Amino acid sequence: MKLLLSSMLLALVCTSIVQSLRCYTCDDDPKCMTQTDCSAESSFCKTITTDDTLDRGCAEKCVESYYVSCCETDLCNL
Repeated sequence: MKLLLSSMLLALVCTSIVQSLRCYTCDDDPKCMTQTDCSAESSFCKTITTDDTLDRGCAEKCVESYYVSCCETDLCNL
């Protein structure tokens, strides 16, 4: 019985550990290689590209458009 309870507790602890998403972040930096651990609320990495700027970062919500791209895996916004 102790083994069963220990196993259940271990499974519960392991499933509740959530790692935050990692994204590249920068404000108008052409190199843009800074890696950031996003907050728990951020589910997306976002890249905004215009003729004269390049911004990357974490985002809670992301809507893709001509200038905005979104992704959901670590360091995907390169």
